[in-house]
Amino acid sequence: MKLQIIMIIIFLIVSIFVEQNNSEDPVIKLPNGLIVGRQDVTAEDTAYYAFEKVPYAAPPVGNLRFKAPQPVEDWDGTLNTTYLDVSCYQLGDQVFLPPMLEESEDCLFLNVYTPKLPNNETENLLPVMVHIYGGGFIMGSSVTTPDLFVDKDVILVSFNYRVGIFGFLSTQDEVIPGNNGLKDQLQAIKWVNQNIHLFGGDPNKVTIFGGSAGASSCAHHTLNQNSLGLFQGVILSSGTFLCTGMFQRNSRQIAFGTAAVLNSTFETNQDSQALLELFLSLDPEELNQAASQYSTSITNPWDGFLEVGSIFAPVIEPKNPDAYITRKMFGLLEAGSVVPVPIFMGYNSEEKIAMGMDEESLRSLAETLDENLDYLVPADMEITDIDNRTHMGSLIRDIYTGGEPFSENLGDAIRLSSDTFLTRSMGKHAELYSEFATTYFYQFSYEGSFGMQFPHYNGTGSVGHGAEVDYLFCSGTSCNDPSYLEEDLLERQRLITLFTNFAKYQNPTPEPVDLLQNVTWTPVSTTNGDFFYLDIGENFKVKNHPKGEAYAKWIELYDSLGYDDFDTY
Repeated sequence: MKLQIIMIIIFLIVSIFVEQNNSEDPVIKLPNGLIVGRQDVTAEDTAYYAFEKVPYAAPPVGNLRFKAPQPVEDWDGTLNTTYLDVSCYQLGDQVFLPPMLEESEDCLFLNVYTPKLPNNETENLLPVMVHIYGGGFIMGSSVTTPDLFVDKDVILVSFNYRVGIFGFLSTQDEVIPGNNGLKDQLQAIKWVNQNIHLFGGDPNKVTIFGGSAGASSCAHHTLNQNSLGLFQGVILSSGTFLCTGMFQRNSRQIAFGTAAVLNSTFETNQDSQALLELFLSLDPEELNQAASQYSTSITNPWDGFLEVGSIFAPVIEPKNPDAYITRKMFGLLEAGSVVPVPIFMGYNSEEKIAMGMDEESLRSLAETLDENLDYLVPADMEITDIDNRTHMGSLIRDIYTGGEPFSENLGDAIRLSSDTFLTRSMGKHAELYSEFATTYFYQFSYEGSFGMQFPHYNGTGSVGHGAEVDYLFCSGTSCNDPSYLEEDLLERQRLITLFTNFAKYQNPTPEPVDLLQNVTWTPVSTTNGDFFYLDIGENFKVKNHPKGEAYAKWIELYDSLGYDDFDTY
């Protein structure tokens, strides 16, 4: 009898963490209720459990539309979390949205992919990687492929967050302060911290990572002191809050411009409360269409180069109870007001090489820049006088052409665009952050057959924005198709090993191994004038001073301004 009682108690304890239903699908008891997931297998036959569409916040609908996320309510019964079928609303064309997804305001869900579930409280917990998607803060979804991470015994988490007008509308006052997309992200990261142990994950070994706007988002979380203790590492792939195009200075103008599409009185009416009431009265499709229409009306052909800022993006908020950013990012970073966890960051060898896919358009751009040198001056330099802007623009062109026209060497225009887009910003971020925490910097220069194939221009690199994604995420035949080149599959294994090593050890090369060519990655240290980075190509090489002379000359130009009260860089 005693044995029976003991067995019942053990069963009840275990069932708090994991239960199995009749079909052997995993059931987990969360604080808010039960969820059921599914079993799956990677291309390498690694079994794992998938939980998709797990709510992490209350639906941001009705009066919550432009509010910070609220706690999720409890539910009755067992919630089916075996598939994901929704994304948050996307701005503009949905060509990049996976076909199985429907747009919805009720979209704050996350996904967990784990190779094992806990059997008892003493079992070793696994490292966790939390992916934040990119998409310019106007598009993207949490759809992902966990195979390569699960194969490395790492739990992968992804989540939806609000983008576009729903996530980043701001009237720059207390009515709609903004940054709700970032606040969604923080809510999801908090959920991971509180619940990931139920999935076999270690809440003290969490790495957040992302590319492009996802990387910029991760960087923002290192500035928010509410993030302290929620993650132990950060990976930034081609994105930082210092990128001019990943920040919005004119959000109030955009808010009222969008309102004027719906009601012409807002061409002169600047009443934020009236705007909020109008926007809350609309169905989400109508509001999203108005935002898309306004976005199209103000976009000019050179915005892709000028990086004037994604129309809906993070902003500096007025002080409010839920504020996320209230001071300029550059100053916070420079002062060391950061969550000082190890960081692994870098970019691809020529972030804007895709501009060269259409040589005619590139040549037209180059000619326009030659005729309008003031276009070259970053907004964060805050030079308003046209003569001074033109002079600074001339100095900027000199960095790349020595004073010759861009139209005579299109590769120079591409290099300028890459640096303006993000490589300069990433370098400066690494330099400043390295003063306060271990910083590993890389350049991804491997030219493989996965993903988009980029053109070659004189003097440029050949690996463009987002190229690393195809080496980190795959599923089924996209992981091991027999037609793939052996060297591409090897590079994929090398890259995922660097990423997951960092998640496990906060060091991408904790010990020399043949797979990584026995390289030891030297962290950034600028004390002696050095700036070491790992060039990730067919061969791994530790080098000094990424982007060399061009980067150094940009620093000189910024220093020549005589102040450093920048927001971006």
